[in-house]
Amino acid sequence: MQLTTTIARALRPTLLAAAAALTMAQAQAVAVSGTWNAAGFDTVRFTVATASTVDFTYTSGYGDPTFSLFDATGAHLISNDDSNLGLYSHLTQNLGPGVYDLLVSYCCQSINYAWNLGATYASNDGFNNGSYWMGGTGTLSGMQANLGGLSGNRQGQAYALNISNVTLGGSTVPEPASLALVGAALAGLTLLRRKMKAKA
Repeated sequence: MQLTTTIARALRPTLLAAAAALTMAQAQAVAVSGTWNAAGFDTVRFTVATASTVDFTYTSGYGDPTFSLFDATGAHLISNDDSNLGLYSHLTQNLGPGVYDLLVSYCCQSINYAWNLGATYASNDGFNNGSYWMGGTGTLSGMQANLGGLSGNRQGQAYALNISNVTLGGSTVPEPASLALVGAALAGLTLLRRKMKAKA
């Protein structure tokens, strides 16, 4: 019992910091805006802290955009062209914890890429009506390369969107600071355990 109490006290600051970070991460919505590159797209990386329903809503800019969502491995999850917002993309997904990329582009080259690599068409993403392409073998790098090889891009077009329940940015590998914190906690637990054994 005493060992459990000692460990709990030692870990309390770390646990409180983690809880605070989790609360900050689950902001209601993040506004994103930018312009497309020379190939006519931009990629937005974000992190989902805990399993959440994440909503992507295009709010202004180029008139006929597309959304394409990829997981941390770069695998294509879903793309959307038109939606219940008309020509503006709208996508809602239940996502697990992790890092994701949203590629924002124009109709309809990204959609064609996903379609040609086995994505399945659906008229609903489980939340919204529209034009959706799900799964397939497409990848983020493949779609980016495909768009880069096309003529008639939309370079410099402005866009804006909102994403709920995420934080912007993220890394697909653990950050050094996070690894150091975990290592320090494990080292502390090992020392505590040795001290308690020595006293016994």
